[in-house]
Amino acid sequence: MKATVLRALFMWLVLFIILQPIFTYIDYLLDLQVKANTSYITQKAATEGMVTASLRSEVTANLKAVGFPEASIAITSSTTSVQERKQRLDVYVTAPRMNLFPYNFSGMSQPTRYYGHGSIMSEYLD
Repeated sequence: MKATVLRALFMWLVLFIILQPIFTYIDYLLDLQVKANTSYITQKAATEGMVTASLRSEVTANLKAVGFPEASIAITSSTTSVQERKQRLDVYVTAPRMNLFPYNFSGMSQPTRYYGHGSIMSEYLD
C-alpha cells in the first residue's frame, strides 16, 4: 500500500516536471504570434498611412485562428487619420494571456496580457 501511494505521488511529480516546459513553450509561441502580427500590421499600415479597418480585421482573424478570443483582442494606433510621408506611426496589439502554469515559482504575478508594439515611418503618397 505504501509503495502504491509513493508511486502515485511520484507520477504527479514526473508529470509536472514534463508539462511545465511544454506550457512555457506554448506561452512563448503565443507571445511570438502577437509580436509577429504586430510587425505585420505595422508594415502594412506604413503604406496605407494609418491602421485601416481591413488591417484590423485581418490581424484579428489571424489571432482568432491561433485561439485568442476575438472580443478581447485590442489593436490601437497613435493616429486615426492618414499620416503623410515621414510621419511616425505607432501600433499596439494586446491579447489576453492564458494562465498555463499550474504553479507559480516566483512570488511575482504573471502578466495578464500579451503585448506587441511596432513603430514605423509612414510611406503614404497621395
